Amino acid sequence: MRALLLTLLLLPTVAAADDAGPVPVPVPAAVPSSARLLHLPPLQAEPDHPLELIAAIDGAWREADLVARWRRRGDTSWHDAPFRRSSAGGWYAVIPADGVARAGVEYFITGGETLHFASADAPHPVAVVPSAVDQLAELDRRRHQGRADEVAIDVVGHQFGNRFEEADGPRDHFLRAETRWTHHFFRHLYATSFGFGAIEGVTPAESALDAMELETQARYGFGEVRVRLHPAIFVDARVALGISHDGFIAGGAAAVILGRPWATSVSAGAEYLGDMGPSAFVRLQWDTAPPFLMGATILRTDLPGAVLDDGVLIRYDLSHRLAGRFTSRASISVGARDGAPHLGGGLGMAYEF
Repeated sequence: MRALLLTLLLLPTVAAADDAGPVPVPVPAAVPSSARLLHLPPLQAEPDHPLELIAAIDGAWREADLVARWRRRGDTSWHDAPFRRSSAGGWYAVIPADGVARAGVEYFITGGETLHFASADAPHPVAVVPSAVDQLAELDRRRHQGRADEVAIDVVGHQFGNRFEEADGPRDHFLRAETRWTHHFFRHLYATSFGFGAIEGVTPAESALDAMELETQARYGFGEVRVRLHPAIFVDARVALGISHDGFIAGGAAAVILGRPWATSVSAGAEYLGDMGPSAFVRLQWDTAPPFLMGATILRTDLPGAVLDDGVLIRYDLSHRLAGRFTSRASISVGARDGAPHLGGGLGMAYEF
């Protein structure tokens, strides 16, 4: 009885389905015949650096020859850079460093007969822009007129004197000379220098009351580097080895320059050279009165190996470029160690080639 009732209830539903006709069958969407590529083109590149082109590719298996065709601006022949799978899951092609010329580079992306980005008739241009270091180096080369080497000699001295000097007390003075050769790279490693130096001096042996003098001298060689950490921050470092009146000596120096060393800047540094003792300085340099470059230095020093209180002097210097290749330098100083201030000074010359 229950089965008969269910059959009577279902008969209208089956009849309605028969009147509506056949049930439609879903048709699968057409499968694309080529890969789909999403690419964000670069606008700039650094010269002589590889240029990486990154893309997201859907269905890359449908095209085995997806390539970026590139050429230097002005060339007529094309070169292929195939796309490869990266470990991160994306795709990339690399235009080699020798292809990224300063004139620029252009490219398009194709897979067989399908163009995915740009075309041979309308390739995408990439401007090649020098890096900040390259631009600074180029400016420095122009400033030096293409000359990267320099030889220089500087002589500086100071008479400290002392309060007992008029009573035939011990003398206190020094004379220092250095000659160096410098080669400029104009990059992060801005320059390297090698040179020789000599110091001659006389200073009280123990105290001014003893009326005893110590004759000091040193002969040394040194190497220096200048590093550009920032367009307006330079660091100098020096290592020195030599002999003195008392035997073998070693030393070093370091300085930080804020600004442009060839123009307006502030610098501070220190030096130690064996038996000659330590020194420290602060220097202000300015170029507000061309063609002269001027500077003022406060120097505290034990030169030439003094055992008295540190000598302090103020030095004013002036340099001037002559005939393009030559630069002359002169300085005058005033300072004391024990007693009234006395005068000193220096001369120098540099030649660029």
